[in-house]
Amino acid sequence: MKRDEQMKYVALGDSLTVGVGSSFLAPGFVGRFAKFTEQTHQSQVCTNVYAKSGIETGEVLEMIESTDLHSHISRAHLITISAGGNDLIQASKDFVESGETDELTQSVKECYLNMMKIMEILHMLKKECRLPFRIYLLNLYNPLPKIPLADKWVSLFNRHLNSFHNGESVVVADLYSVFKGKQETFLSRDRVHPNDLGYEAIAQTLVALGYPKF
Repeated sequence: MKRDEQMKYVALGDSLTVGVGSSFLAPGFVGRFAKFTEQTHQSQVCTNVYAKSGIETGEVLEMIESTDLHSHISRAHLITISAGGNDLIQASKDFVESGETDELTQSVKECYLNMMKIMEILHMLKKECRLPFRIYLLNLYNPLPKIPLADKWVSLFNRHLNSFHNGESVVVADLYSVFKGKQETFLSRDRVHPNDLGYEAIAQTLVALGYPKF
């Protein structure tokens, strides 16, 4: 990519993409990843963020189904997606109340189906695109280690997410490994969302996955 050429980045997802948990005026992983990318490629990054706190994978799917976003997605060189964390939190709450593991199992299935539909739409939009691109899927870390079966839920979801990884146009950022055992260091006061160090670690993990070949 030429130095005067602009790289387009679309960030999709939930509160992680919003940057909830970061310090006042400090960027989340999106701003940090964009900055690292500009430094690496010596070119400007135009970032479009489509995210909302608290939304589950089904709502991320609805967002991506919106035709208003399709032109931005089709022209993007870089796409990050964070989804699934709120599904986990809701399913865990249901499990604590009912004690039924079926809630967790069904939630994993629904998340995977939603992610499949999300990826189908993205592949459809990028099919006619001649621009080099890479989709970065953020897997889940476990912010609820004290809740029984939460880690099992996270591992199962992440295993499904890994099925989309092809090492080229789609890669998975392994946040589970990055955050495991480091929740005290990387999580904010709410014990769910990353703090500044956590978002820095996420951005560095994305950079380590590399970029599309320009």
